[in-house]
Amino acid sequence: MAVLGAKIESYTDEPYFLTNPGEDSMRQSDRNATLNQITTYIYQSLLDFQCKWEPTDRGSTIIALPNARYLAVGDKITNITTKKGYLISEVLVESGKGGVVRLNTLGANPPSGEDMLGLEEKNTINFESSYSRYYQDKPLADWRDTVIYRVKRREPGTISKHPFDPPTEIKPRIRQNVVDPDHPGCHVVVMGQWFDNLLQFDCWSKYNNRADDLVEWFEDFMYKYTWVWKKNGVNEILYWMRTTDEESTKFRNDLAVRCVIYYFRTEKIVTIKEYDFRQIDLYLELDNAYPSGFYGVSWGNELPASGYTEVLDKGFRTYV
Repeated sequence: MAVLGAKIESYTDEPYFLTNPGEDSMRQSDRNATLNQITTYIYQSLLDFQCKWEPTDRGSTIIALPNARYLAVGDKITNITTKKGYLISEVLVESGKGGVVRLNTLGANPPSGEDMLGLEEKNTINFESSYSRYYQDKPLADWRDTVIYRVKRREPGTISKHPFDPPTEIKPRIRQNVVDPDHPGCHVVVMGQWFDNLLQFDCWSKYNNRADDLVEWFEDFMYKYTWVWKKNGVNEILYWMRTTDEESTKFRNDLAVRCVIYYFRTEKIVTIKEYDFRQIDLYLELDNAYPSGFYGVSWGNELPASGYTEVLDKGFRTYV
């Protein structure tokens, strides 16, 4: 699990649960992610996904970047681990088809082992909220593949088996009641409320076939990082649907867009500190002991013992 505020972990293809069945940290989270945090996770993971590299059997300076969308001769690649920089001297297999490149290491050691690489901004896709004005006037020649996200639907979460089905949790409910270890005589009430959310991701590209490739690439990315985000506080992630393919001039360019929707289940947690009960004072007084339609005999100023009840003729009186 990533440290709060630090870079989120990377996905791995290793069979973790099979080789480490006793690790509870892979199945439990110590936090709850908000929608804003979820989109931040996705942005960080997209950068990580595109920078994933693999060694080849063709030499230490020839590596594969299978998830990169843009690679060209002269582009810079940074070794984040060693703080060294490389240049792409040759593209042996173009991006999208394996992404194999030859590196000019500029005198540094080539990447090895668990070294993390980073691409320039121009070599990564855009990931933006809604339809940013920053991109709408870009010339088509400068356009990069772009994924736009927006909230499609958000409602109080269901407490049944299926998303959005009634009954729903329309207000926070008590999740836990614990003794406050730092303040004797107090306890902490943990309140929580589920939310069902649909996030729509619009995958924009210059051509229809490239947009088709982009949305499939994005779906593969979402699948691989689902367990990473669950570890960091997302309760559930489900593929919801893919909508009708479109072409649009949203950015003042003729672009192709493919829309895919995912379901995210989140929880809002609120803690309340309360004092423990120390004393309960109860005072009860009956102003008129006779119900409507009854009559009885007055007892005067002296009250009988607690709990005493006496029925007189067609009336009765009770004292507590």
